[in-house]
This record gives sequence, structure tokens and C-alpha cells, in this order.
Amino acid sequence: MNLQWQKTTLGYEEAILGDFAGGDGVRFILEHLPTCYRRGPHKLLIEVAEGSDHEKWGCFDMADQPMRYYHLKENAKSEAQEIADVLMVDRGKR
Repeated sequence: MNLQWQKTTLGYEEAILGDFAGGDGVRFILEHLPTCYRRGPHKLLIEVAEGSDHEKWGCFDMADQPMRYYHLKENAKSEAQEIADVLMVDRGKR
């Protein structure tokens, strides 16, 4: 399943896997931070819907959600797609 990225009114792009509002999904948020060249100007935040058991990895923001920084927007979207693919395969095993 390919992630469908949409521009939000807040100026970032997001893609949702599953039913995020229903508590069983993941939201990928891609934000452009033009002044953040050292880490990379593109921040990918992966928000996991509240659940009893979910894994966390990487760096974390103040809300304890995983995030990564990239120099190229395409790399951020590619990694988000790879994460989504792994999550979909894992769901298929249940």
C-alpha cells in the first residue's frame, strides 16, 4: 500500500496508515524546517495512535513520538513508505 501524502492547512504534509482517529493507526507528518540544516531541513514525525502495546524507535519529540531528520524530502518519504510496508506485513500476520 502506497502512502497518500496530503498537504495540510498548517503547511506540512501527512499520510495516515490505518484508522488513526479510531486508535489503530499511524500518522506520518513531514515538516520542512528550512533553518535546520545541521540535522536536515525535513523532519519526519511518526505518531502512533494510542494503544496498549506499540514499539517506539529513534529520536523522540516532547510528546514521546519518534522522529527523524533528512536532507532530502524524497528520502524522508521513502523511509516512511518502508516503515508503512513493514507495519502492513506485521498486521497481516495477526
